[in-house]
Order: sequence, then C-alpha cells, then structure tokens
Amino acid sequence: MAKIIQNFELFNAEEKKVSLNQLLGEGKPIFIYTYPTDEKFRCNRSECPFKENLEKIASLGVIVVGISEDPIEVHRKFKSDYNITFELLSDPTLTVIKGLGAYEKVDVNGIEKEKIIRTGILVDEKGYIVKIWKPERIEESVDEIIEEIKKLKKI
Repeated sequence: MAKIIQNFELFNAEEKKVSLNQLLGEGKPIFIYTYPTDEKFRCNRSECPFKENLEKIASLGVIVVGISEDPIEVHRKFKSDYNITFELLSDPTLTVIKGLGAYEKVDVNGIEKEKIIRTGILVDEKGYIVKIWKPERIEESVDEIIEEIKKLKKI
C-alpha cells in the first residue's frame, strides 16, 4: 500500500508560507526535489540542467517544488538570476528534508558528517507517494521520472 506524504509548511523565495496541503489543493501531481544548495547549480549562460530538467517535469502538468536549507534570500537571487519559475522552499532547520528521508550521516575520514541527499519524490494528486529517486544529479533520472509521470497521468 502506498504511503501518504506528511504535510509540511515552508517559506518560498517570496517569503510566503507554502504548505503541501495547499499544493495538493490544486489537484495535480507534485514532484518534490530536495538538494543541498543553490550554489551547486551555478549555471552557465547556455545551460542550467537543474532548471531545464525540472521545467521538463513541470511541463507535464506537475507542480515542481525544490527544497534546500538555503535561506529565502539565496533562493530569491537564484530564481531571479536563472529565471526559475517553480517554487524553491527554504528548510533551514532540515525538518522537512529529514522527514522526507533525504538526509544521511556519512563518515568522511573518520569524522561523522551529515548531508542532504538529492532526492526526487513523485506524489499523486491525493498525497500518496508514487516513487522516490535518489540521483546524484537530476538529469540522471529525468527520463525515468517523466515516464512515471506519464503512467500516473495516463498520457
């Protein structure tokens, strides 16, 4: 049996609270992508795989939400610099990211460190988790994600 995703509420780049229940109210599937930081996605003028691949997903009628621990101001600048149209939510306490299972402790040369795991979660319009991906980069899984969305939406 599919697991229902837990509601959350975070601030977006425009400093407005956004909740999962509010997004589900739009009656569309949701693709949530957790990632370490906007800084990792410095895009050159001709290419921004983070933006391009998440926009491919959004073009299928899916709500796309990126979540990182970056502060609101960093998200605002990143969205502005790269003309990103989907939501970027700030989770500075990592509460939502940890709740989504997108966080782990790793051993680096004998020192335990914690890190955010890039994770894609497809949620149907009723709030049930359809599938979870843990790619190193979004472009590694985008074709599979798109196929799963097409199956979900029967297109």
